[in-house]
Amino acid sequence: MFIQTFSRRAMTEAPDDVAALARQYGPKVFRAAWRILGSRAAAEDVQQQLFLKLLESPPAQVDSWPGYLTASAVRLAIDQLRRQKRWRLIAPLWRPDETDDAPDDDAERAEAARFMRTALASLNPRDAACFVMRHLHGLEPATIGRELGITPNYVSVCVHRARTALEALQAKEQSR
Repeated sequence: MFIQTFSRRAMTEAPDDVAALARQYGPKVFRAAWRILGSRAAAEDVQQQLFLKLLESPPAQVDSWPGYLTASAVRLAIDQLRRQKRWRLIAPLWRPDETDDAPDDDAERAEAARFMRTALASLNPRDAACFVMRHLHGLEPATIGRELGITPNYVSVCVHRARTALEALQAKEQSR
């Protein structure tokens, strides 16, 4: 078994075998994510994402793998909830929802989608790009930063500016 083959010292260093860590701690990671997300599929996604991140960039030193992996799973699950919440707020403005067939609702949603596209076009291009990549494509700030050649912190600033500008434009539109 994995625990028996590694000394206590080796367990505190970067993992040599992420697959063994996944076998040993995968259920613990899954349960931590499931308690937050309440969805088996979403918890499995978090579990997979965590071990993939571990493969891509292992941590330098870990004092407790169960603690590290559980805390990481909780953070990833919370991030996923935040993305879902943002999407639920933005989706009605972006494109019509196909679940409702009422003609009046379709017209309202189509108008809201048109407004959102027009509003995004009026923003600073970098702010709009960061906003769309973050909220509509669900990319992480680090990924967006690499793609656009900016820091993740600056991505967050751009997303915030875009959201603030869109909220102001929406308030202005609703006051008409």
